[in-house]
Amino acid sequence: MNATVNQARIGTSGTTVRRSFTVLAAALLLVAVAWAMLVAAQPAGAKSVKTIKRAALSGSSAYPAVNGEAKWASKSGERELEIQIEDAKALKGKRLTVRIGGRTVGHMRVTTLGRARLVKATESGQSVPASVAGKAVRITTAGGALVASGRF
Repeated sequence: MNATVNQARIGTSGTTVRRSFTVLAAALLLVAVAWAMLVAAQPAGAKSVKTIKRAALSGSSAYPAVNGEAKWASKSGERELEIQIEDAKALKGKRLTVRIGGRTVGHMRVTTLGRARLVKATESGQSVPASVAGKAVRITTAGGALVASGRF
């Protein structure tokens, strides 16, 4: 009778192992399916890495106090551009032109505090350069006088 009890225990524990294995296999299959769905949801060729380029802007000889920064960022096909200057009180109220690599990218107006800012984003339907690496940034007055410049 003792042998029958041991066989019953072995049989039960074998069933438990099979059930555990089946549950584990099903869980792994669900994880694999979920992972495949997540990967498939990513657009083809999408970049998840954000690239940021910065350029320090220095005032020209006509406006030596002016300083600022240009920032360009790209992630997943979307691009942003932000240009800002400060310490330009002598230019308050003036409209300035921003050029990158010789191409006009926009205009900005100097506030009474001597600051000006230009922000553009492809997400908002605005035009942002596809690349700025090594390109010069030049900010000029309407008359063409250089206010500040830098290089990405």
